Amino acid sequence: MPNSGGTMIQSRITCSKPRLGRGFTLIELMITVVVIGILAAVAMPATSALINNSRLSGQASELVSSLQLARAEAVRRNVRITVCPTDGSVSTSTACASSTAWSNWAALNLAETTTVEDRVLRTSAANTKLQVEGPAAGIAFKPSGLIDSQQQLKVTSPGGDRYVCVLISGVVSIKKVAC
Repeated sequence: MPNSGGTMIQSRITCSKPRLGRGFTLIELMITVVVIGILAAVAMPATSALINNSRLSGQASELVSSLQLARAEAVRRNVRITVCPTDGSVSTSTACASSTAWSNWAALNLAETTTVEDRVLRTSAANTKLQVEGPAAGIAFKPSGLIDSQQQLKVTSPGGDRYVCVLISGVVSIKKVAC
């Protein structure tokens, strides 16, 4: 370019060498790991509580499902259907156990005229991390779908309890407090 004096000035363009390593420094990486560790430590108790609550609700829902099936089958078949605790293997239980601990339970048609194949309507087992307590004699639905007296099942976990309530009318619900 000509300047006012008529001489050419060459502009020097200097190119700096590109930085080869454009990554994290060790200190940045360590700080990131520490922050992630702190966040994980804070979130862990909340996650455990969420898992326990989900497990508790799922088990209570499984009980409700068994009870509703028993009520529906009692009305449909016009016979008494009993949901009760069972001994031993869940899949081969054909008789009620006299225990308030419901680690295994079944919906059974206990009429003497039934075959073994027709006797077991549904079997279930409690989660090993939970305890289920209920009436030792079980809950028997009449052909009308009613029961003799109000019943309660209690599902217990380290984080709390859920109560499965069965009204005389046969209506089943889940509550956080006793029935």
